[in-house]
Amino acid sequence: MKRRTLLTAGLAAPFVVTRRALAAERLVGWVSPGTAEATAPFFNALKAGLATALPSGAEPVRFLERYNVTTPALAAARVAELQQMGVRLMVCQGLAAVSVTATRPSVPVVFGYSGDPVVAGIVQSMSRPGGNATGISFMSIELNPKRIDLMRIALPECRKVALLSNARHPGEEKEIAACQTAVQSMGIDLSVHRAQSPGEIRATLGQALDSGTQAVVMLPSSSMVYHAPAAAGDCIARKVPLISGWSEIASAGALMTYGPNLQEAYKRLALYVVRVLGGAAPATLPVEQPTVLELVINQKTAMALDLTLPPALLAQADEIIE
Repeated sequence: MKRRTLLTAGLAAPFVVTRRALAAERLVGWVSPGTAEATAPFFNALKAGLATALPSGAEPVRFLERYNVTTPALAAARVAELQQMGVRLMVCQGLAAVSVTATRPSVPVVFGYSGDPVVAGIVQSMSRPGGNATGISFMSIELNPKRIDLMRIALPECRKVALLSNARHPGEEKEIAACQTAVQSMGIDLSVHRAQSPGEIRATLGQALDSGTQAVVMLPSSSMVYHAPAAAGDCIARKVPLISGWSEIASAGALMTYGPNLQEAYKRLALYVVRVLGGAAPATLPVEQPTVLELVINQKTAMALDLTLPPALLAQADEIIE
C-alpha cells in the first residue's frame, strides 16, 4: 500500500506542473474544415498578427488545433472537447464557423468566413452581430463588377462568359446578381452554372466549357480553392481563361484574380482575438470585410492560353506569377 501511494504521488506531480503552466497562458481553439497543410498560410498569418497585436506583458496565447471538421457532428465533438480543455475562445475558419456557432458554445467565436455570415445564420447583422460570434467575411459582392471589367480588358473580344457558382455557399445569389447587373451594359452573354455540392464543381465546370464559353468567372469560396488546381487545368486544356477572386486561385493556375488578400485578413483577425480575450463582447463588434485588395496575374497561364495581356493591365497588377 505504501509503495502504491508513492507511485501515485510521483505520477500526479507532473500533471500539477502542467496545470500550473497552462494557468499562465490563455488557450484558444483553432477549428478548420481543412487540413493543417492546406490552412497553414492562414493560421500562420493569424499567429503573426497576434504576435504584434498582443499588448506588452500580456499572458501568452496557446492554440489547440483541430482540423478536418467537416460535419455538424464533428463540430459538436470538437467544441465539447475544446471547452472541456479550458479554451477561452475559438477561432473558426470557413464552414466550420457555421457548424461551430450552431452548437451554441459557451465561449466566444471569432471567424474568418468566405460567405455571407448573415445568410449563414452566424450573426444577426454585419454591424451588430448580436450573438456570441464575430469576425471577418471575405465575401465582397461589390468587387464582382470590377473582376468582370478586368476580364474585359484582358479579353476584349470575349462575349460569352460562364459564371461558376457553389449553390450551397451563403450569399452566392447576391454575387450572381451583381455579376448579371455588371454585364448588362457590356454586351456579354453571362450563363450561370451552379454546382449543387463541392463534389460537383468540376462536373459543372465541364458543362460550362462544353457550352462554348470564352471565359469562366469562378466565384471564390473555400471549396473553389480546393478544386482550383483541377479547374484551372481543365480550363487551360480547353484554352479558356479562368478568372476569380483570391490569389490562391491564381497560384493554382487561374489567369487572373482580384480580391482580398486573405493572409492580411487573417492578420487582421488577430485584433478580434485580442479584443475578445480582453473582455469585449462579440455581439457589439461589427463584422469586417477586408480592405487590402490585390490583382494577381498568372503569366504562365497566359502563355499556356496563347494570350498577350495589355501592358496597362500588367501595370496594375500587385503580383505577376512568372
